[in-house]
Amino acid sequence: MKITALVENTAPSNDLIKRHGLSIYVETTRHKLLFDLGPDDTFLRNAESLGINIAEVDIVIISHGHADHGGGLPYFLEHNSKAQIYIHRDAFEPHYTKMLITRHNIGLEKTLAENERITLVGNEYLIDAELILFANVGGRHMLPQGNKTLLVKHDGKLVRDRFHHEMNLLVSDSGIVALFTGCSHNGITNILTAARRFYSQFDYVVGGFHMYNPTRLKTEPRERIVRVASELKHYRALFYTCHCTGAKAFDILREHLGEQIEYFSTGASAELTRRIG
Repeated sequence: MKITALVENTAPSNDLIKRHGLSIYVETTRHKLLFDLGPDDTFLRNAESLGINIAEVDIVIISHGHADHGGGLPYFLEHNSKAQIYIHRDAFEPHYTKMLITRHNIGLEKTLAENERITLVGNEYLIDAELILFANVGGRHMLPQGNKTLLVKHDGKLVRDRFHHEMNLLVSDSGIVALFTGCSHNGITNILTAARRFYSQFDYVVGGFHMYNPTRLKTEPRERIVRVASELKHYRALFYTCHCTGAKAFDILREHLGEQIEYFSTGASAELTRRIG
């Protein structure tokens, strides 16, 4: 299995474009897939620079209903004619972020939900023997404080988002198990616990941990990050984190997890191979 970051908040190379968002290209034995599409056409432009042919992608997962993860969907549909797209059935509800007394729309284009290539899924969905989607995380331990500024319009009312629409992806390929999470709004430790319904152990965990709130430019308290790190240490997995984790939070995680965690910037690639121990 090989992974490449097409969109992420940082870009070490001037040849690539950085954006607040996430898109990860995953190549397995059976699939060429995209986990999230970023906010716009950046994934297309970076893919071209990296020699990745978007027309060959056969599966797309959009992790949740925020535009920095699914805003690139119209551009993808223009440049790929075959991939099936999977997204939670509640992801197209209107989503907002709260800034003081104002509300800003951060949701997906609702009309796209009617596209025939989109499969709206429930809380668990088996795509095939390699790919499992799950959303019913359940646990409420150590939820990101940044969730407090995120809202959803449900039955005509704006309420705090509980992130029932946040999908996570499990990929099993050649004996390797990798967990992909978009923003971990449900809490990375809760997501890991929920994923153990399907696999007892994971070799890799890839995605954002939502330890930085871009609306308030605020990182989670250090003690909370340290507590999360102490729980992650119990897993044998190697963590590739990015996007909403934030640079300051990553530095704290790195202090406690050492080489067990890496930052995954735009353009970074990794071969996910069997890990010992």
